[in-house]
Amino acid sequence: MKEQYFKGINSPVEADSVDSPIVVYGDGPAHIDFLANDEQTWWRVTFEKLDSLRVSRGEYPPVPENPEQQTRFKWVSIVENSAWLLERYEYERNHYGSSYDWGQDVREMVSEFSHYVLSFHDEFVEVLARGIWFDLVDDWSDGENPNHPLVDLDESATIEKRSAHGITYQIRRSPNPIDRICTDAELCSQILYQFAAELDGDATPSWSVYIRSRNGQVTSTLRGYFGKLSKTYEGVVGLEVIIPEIEEWLHGVMERQKEMGKM
Repeated sequence: MKEQYFKGINSPVEADSVDSPIVVYGDGPAHIDFLANDEQTWWRVTFEKLDSLRVSRGEYPPVPENPEQQTRFKWVSIVENSAWLLERYEYERNHYGSSYDWGQDVREMVSEFSHYVLSFHDEFVEVLARGIWFDLVDDWSDGENPNHPLVDLDESATIEKRSAHGITYQIRRSPNPIDRICTDAELCSQILYQFAAELDGDATPSWSVYIRSRNGQVTSTLRGYFGKLSKTYEGVVGLEVIIPEIEEWLHGVMERQKEMGKM
């Protein structure tokens, strides 16, 4: 196995060098709350598709820093060639195989997940997840943040309505400019488009296009129910590429509606 090493990544805030974090697991989505180095604001770290989390005491990081990295120490890092991530992947593959996470591809753990390390005073928190995100704690209320990048776009984000196979559907787009989406996608997947069929007086997004940037490469993924991956595209995918996929799905929806006597 290749040697493990730290690679520092950019984050929008620096943690206080003395205060301990508050790690929450088991009551709703796992998250970490910490005091920023301005000693006035509290921030929250959340994770995209969290797999594992552990907290350890110690002044020294669990693996060495990348000797080729020229930047100073960063409090948020990724462990390259992570033995822990490989161990978890092998566990999931061996025990669950094709039944992993509602039939998704277990190989996503080695192609899309990262081993994150957040260093605090004399302790560090390690996480295996697809992505990581930072928000002000004040942005959260009753366990929700409507502006979180993984929260469904509101109906007010609809930019166009179209019809296919007798079904009207909404095309929703993130209000953020594409440059910001690509920058934010270095930490966590960002919704670019969502598609919601108008059925029985409801319009809940069924398909989403996410943007993710890893190792300087931007990709777009089309995902359906439970975040199941349908297709991956290089770069920022155009709406004209996605529309045929959505309308093919709507053909199946139409057939099921007819079988139920709704059309």
